[in-house]
Amino acid sequence: MEILVAKHMGFCGGVKRAVEMAAGAATDAQDAVVTWGPLIHNPQVVTRLEAGGVRVAETLEEMRGETFVVSAYGVEHAVLDAARERGMTIVDATCPVVIRAHSLAFKLVEEGYQLIIVGDHGHPEMVTVKEVLGEKVTIVHTREEVAQVRLRGRIAVMSQTTQSQENFRQIVGDLSLRTKELRVVNTLCPAITVRQEEAERLVEEVDTLVIIGGHHSSNTTRLAEIGRSHGLPTHHVEVPEEIDPSWFAGVQKVGVMSGASTPEWIIADVITRLREIDAARSPVAAS
Repeated sequence: MEILVAKHMGFCGGVKRAVEMAAGAATDAQDAVVTWGPLIHNPQVVTRLEAGGVRVAETLEEMRGETFVVSAYGVEHAVLDAARERGMTIVDATCPVVIRAHSLAFKLVEEGYQLIIVGDHGHPEMVTVKEVLGEKVTIVHTREEVAQVRLRGRIAVMSQTTQSQENFRQIVGDLSLRTKELRVVNTLCPAITVRQEEAERLVEEVDTLVIIGGHHSSNTTRLAEIGRSHGLPTHHVEVPEEIDPSWFAGVQKVGVMSGASTPEWIIADVITRLREIDAARSPVAAS
């Protein structure tokens, strides 16, 4: 069985930066280092950070310690204010691409546009924007949702940085038919887009696809959606223990991709597991 590994694997720049900043803060701090929710959407990395002294807070009451690290997706102002009130040192690990997207959203509203953002309801990146802009922004995830939005005047549309490129294109197309003035701002993360484009190519070359990354990772889920949209058997796994050897019965070529918050060590372990499965197959099964 041939294993085709994608070119773009492992941490993107924003995730790498956030992990290094959190680990560095834990090394320097004398007291607890805290994040609001997971720093990134990869449970195994979060567990390693916790072992190194980075604690995850889920409530404001748990926001106690010396240092507060803002996650790669940003954080609500209420949480930042709580950290400041407690005298915590703030380490802002928000991805620069997310910061740019947020700034553009605020600017578009200031310029008088009715703002529509294509994103996941409840994603931290969207929660932060919604907290600031409130009713001035409408978040939609599907074409069906945007069809229900009442449009008025000048419309601007942008995207959550980890959204599906194809979904964004389709929603932009739908909006263009419904309004005379539409401003389209591309806020898709280039590191995410290049992986989605690579997935579109890889699905044409393999019999099945293994996507490695957190089950709650938006960008990882997008990669799996691409595989399935082509009718390709696609398996989204966090760790090698989730892999079922039966997935590869009769498979000649398997493609391997990872989300942008997947560490190199898990990728290596998954590839090792795939090689073990291939080696264990009988000559008849492997032919």
